[in-house]
This record gives sequence, C-alpha cells and structure tokens, in this order.
Amino acid sequence: MAKTYLNTIKYEIKATYEVDGVVEKPDIIGAIFGQSEGLLGEDMDLKELQQAGKIGRIEIIVNKSKGKTSGEIIIPSSLDQIKTSILAATIETVEKVGPCDTIVKVLKITDTRKEKREVITDRAKQLLNRMQKFEGIETAEIADNIKSQIRTAKIISLNGLPAGPEAKMNKEIIIVEGRADVIKLLSYGIKNAVAMNGSNIERALIELCKQKTVTLLIDGDRGGELNAKKLAALANIDFIAKAPDGKEVEELAQKEILQALKRKIPTSDYLRGKNNSYQNYEQRPNYNNYRTNNNYNKFNRNNRNERYDNRRNNYNNWNTNRNERPFEQRNFDPFKGNYRPKPINEIKKEEIQTQTIQKETITKKPLEQKKEIKEIESIKKDFEKIKGSSKARFYDEKNKKIKDIQIKEIIPTIEKSRKKITTIIFDGIITKRLIETAEKNNIKNIIGVKKGSAKSEKINILTM
Repeated sequence: MAKTYLNTIKYEIKATYEVDGVVEKPDIIGAIFGQSEGLLGEDMDLKELQQAGKIGRIEIIVNKSKGKTSGEIIIPSSLDQIKTSILAATIETVEKVGPCDTIVKVLKITDTRKEKREVITDRAKQLLNRMQKFEGIETAEIADNIKSQIRTAKIISLNGLPAGPEAKMNKEIIIVEGRADVIKLLSYGIKNAVAMNGSNIERALIELCKQKTVTLLIDGDRGGELNAKKLAALANIDFIAKAPDGKEVEELAQKEILQALKRKIPTSDYLRGKNNSYQNYEQRPNYNNYRTNNNYNKFNRNNRNERYDNRRNNYNNWNTNRNERPFEQRNFDPFKGNYRPKPINEIKKEEIQTQTIQKETITKKPLEQKKEIKEIESIKKDFEKIKGSSKARFYDEKNKKIKDIQIKEIIPTIEKSRKKITTIIFDGIITKRLIETAEKNNIKNIIGVKKGSAKSEKINILTM
C-alpha cells in the first residue's frame, strides 16, 4: 500500500486472483481499469476516483509457478461503505488478463480506522493514569467555581436589569424570567439575554423593547405562559420561544435552549393559536373550590328557598285578589311573566278553527290509512322479490311494473325517464336527495327499507 494514502483511507479491499498464464503487474492493472471502465458510470470510474483521491494506488502481489500467475490485489478506499462494496464487487467482474482466463475473488473489506482507534484508546489510558496520580485535588469543584465567577463577572446592569455583556450593543435581545436564566444562557455563549425579574415588569424593560428586536424565552409551565401574556400586553415583543413542557430555562441543556430559540414564533401567532385555550382563563371561576365553599351551599339551601317562597306568596296574593283587578290582568301568571291576554273574540275564533282542523284530520286519517294498506298489500310480494338484491322497481299510475334497475341508477333513471313514474320500491334507505328528485318529477310514492331524516309533503314515504 502506498504511504501517501495511509492518513486518508477508510477501508481496504483485499482480493485474490488466479490467471491461467504468465502475466505481469501492468497487465493485471490494465485489465482491472479496462474491464471496469463505463460499467457503473462516471461517478464510479476507477480513473476518476483515483484522480479525485477517492481510492489509493492499487497494490498487486504476483506469484508465478507452473505457467500460472496468482497473488493478491489491495485497493485502499476513502469512499463510504456502500460505494466501497460496489467497487469490490466490480473488481470480481474481471474475467481475462490479456488472452488468459482469470478468476478474481474478494476476500474481505477491512476498516483501517480500527487501528487508529486502538492507538487512541491506548494513549488515552496512559494520559488517564497520569491524571489520577494527582490525588486530593477536587478539580470538578474548582472548575465550577471558576465558571460561576466568570459568568457573574460578565453580567452587566442594563437600566437596572441583569443582562449579558452584549445586550446593550446588540440589536436583538432575548428576555428571560430571572438572573439565573441569564447566567445559564451565558454559559452556553448567548450573551444578549435580559432578565425581566419575574412578573414585576419594570418601565425600563418596556422602553428597551421599543428599541430592539425582542424574543421572549419562557418556562414550559403555566407561569411562563402568564408572563408571556402580560409582557406581550405591555411591551413590543416580536417573537416568543418556549421551553419544553414542565421544564424551566435554567434546567435546560444547550441543545434544548437552541432548539427552543429556533422554534420561536411571532407573538401574534402564539397568542392566537398556542395561547387560545387559556383565553379568559383568569376570568373563569374555579367551580371546584366554589362548590366546596360554605357560601355556595348557603346560597343553594337558603336563598333559593327564600326566592321560591316569595314567588309562592305572590301567587297566593294574586289568586285571592283576582276579581278585584281589571280584566286585562286576570290571566297574569307570576311564574310565566306578565303578558297581555288576547280578546275573547279572537280566543273563540281560534277554538273554532282548532275544532274544524281536528275534525278534518279525524275524517282524513282512516282514508289515508286504507290507501296505504291497499298499496302495501299490492306491492308487498314484489318488495319481497327485490329484497336483498340491491335493486329498485318503477311503477306507473296503474301500479304496473315499468322496469328494474340497480339502486345506484335510481336518480339518473328518474331524470331521464320518458314514462311517467308514480311509485318506486327499492332495497335501500330513502335519502333527502332521492326525495328532492322525486318531487321534481311528480312521483307520488317511495317505499324502501329505512327512512332518513328527510320529509316531504308531496310524496307518500313508506318503509317495509
């Protein structure tokens, strides 16, 4: 293998070959390049890969004996696993070297980085052993103290508010809830944070929001959402970012903070969508606490009874003094409310009309029932025949069969039919669309298995 590619290769292809004849290295290399050319396109052409440094110099080991040549082929590759496997399979397609028959077989593809990992592991063990010789030094505590001192030293006071060192000069700021959140963001390299000091929003913060592009980073709890609503109502907030549910900003890892800032949304969208479920939440009573309150029980037990007794007393007084009031007020009912009664003449007219309507309905119902019974009896046998067949049958005025069709063709057939259809029976549900089509075509009777919610005054709708 060439030393030039030792630092760049990832994999190494090892293959064996057998040539039925005596050949040299250039013959074998020429056969590999020549027979693989154009086989897989320009991206996998050996010449292009070698010029681009994707594969190294091909090593050929030659052994000659008894008129035959055999040996090994070694190809270093910096391609990925898939392309390296394709390259190894391509080499096996070499069948001849010159005029001699050849067999090439790939033995294995090794990962050369494994050796580097072993070297790294051994060196890390040596370094760790040296570090462990320094006993009695609490390096973790020292590192934490140094970090905390550096962080607090970098925090500045911006108009009385704790802030990062770049918050004053930067055009964009990130508002967080407290000083601890500013320190957390500083530890991750975010230096333009400003603390709002909880729910106590100061005038200085409102004025600062007018001068800069503001992103509000809130905790992932109910308190964070309330702070967002309050600050958005008082100051100009451009974007709102939220920590994962149930977590505070000071508890987040660097990745979580960056993801939360990346997913920020405009304030208007947040209030309209995300915060919509909490709209007027504060105005809604807490019914559970309210029901357990003594005032609620007292209200239900005493006040309600008192109001009922007062209304009952008013009713008794109204009933005893009924004859003393004018005629217009005699029909007043305290439980229904005051109203002006109709004159006696109108009441008598209405009674006469209702009586005549009742008589008409009484006289009409038996006739209608007789007609329906006759129609049902006449077509009952036909309905039993089509039941379960998903078919419909049309009749004319004399109840003679016109034709049978499929249920899905009922409406198109009604609209196109030249003969006058009077009755339809079918093995299906009577729908609103069917009734509307039947009304347009003056159909009188529709008989089906079930009836939907649609009704009709023009059509006699029956079910079997």
